[in-house]
Amino acid sequence: MDKIVQIITDGAPGMIVYGRPRLGKTKATTFAVNYLPEVLEYKLPVFVADSKSYKVPSAEKFFRDMLTDFNFGFPTKKDEIVLRNQIVSIMHEKAEQCAHRRVALIMDEAHKMTEWQYDCLIDIYNQLLRRNVRLTTISIGQEQLVERRTFFLANSKTHIIGRFMPSEYRFRGVTNQEEMEFVLQSYDESEFPANSGWYYTRYYFPEAYEAGKRVTDFSKTLFNLFLEIRQEYGLSSKMVELPMEYLAFTVENVLKINGSNGKRTEWLSTDQWREAIQRSGYIESEIYMAIAKKAT
Repeated sequence: MDKIVQIITDGAPGMIVYGRPRLGKTKATTFAVNYLPEVLEYKLPVFVADSKSYKVPSAEKFFRDMLTDFNFGFPTKKDEIVLRNQIVSIMHEKAEQCAHRRVALIMDEAHKMTEWQYDCLIDIYNQLLRRNVRLTTISIGQEQLVERRTFFLANSKTHIIGRFMPSEYRFRGVTNQEEMEFVLQSYDESEFPANSGWYYTRYYFPEAYEAGKRVTDFSKTLFNLFLEIRQEYGLSSKMVELPMEYLAFTVENVLKINGSNGKRTEWLSTDQWREAIQRSGYIESEIYMAIAKKAT
């Protein structure tokens, strides 16, 4: 959040956010950008697009896909110039509603982007600049995104790096017990519906909740369980980071299977947490990652 606030307030043209798959990079970045009005005290228009691979690359396909991701309708037949101008016009219109004439573009799966796609974005960037609109692009992707920047550096593509990759942020998953506790605390303190007094833990285990029991109490147990299960399946005992997706699936599984909508158990056990981890898909993902690393 601090990094994104910094590049927006400084007027920086962009940054890259990278990390291994399933960490929650996209959701976290989108949340952070959408939360910016609370910090900056003005509403920043945000556009989100997915980076795609093309067998036959063309600017027309790239711009058309961007407009589709923006939920903007357009006639079937339009050339790349018209499509690009539509993107610029949409961003310009939104920027005029912002006191600082700024817009943010999030490019997801940006490790797929090649030089010609960045050149397409440069055209948009330059047109907006001529209209006195500042565009900040946040590129989100896997570790290959850093390799892409290294390639651009080696080939003197400074025009791309300067606009879209001047700074970086390494996104990580849960790395220790304290971070695990912070995440689990959300289930104990998040209300749904808002201001209803009903927290996730209270809903699934009302009697245990009233007795003072909390999901947060399992922070150490759960973190160590992930380590133990890794060893059982022959994976490295050292867990550098736990992807948020599999942690979320684990908590959802343990609540739904054993709580008020499931088995209606009084409270949670270590074995139930273990089962929830195994059902999350975490082990299969880690095995695949280990095989992929050996292959490279």
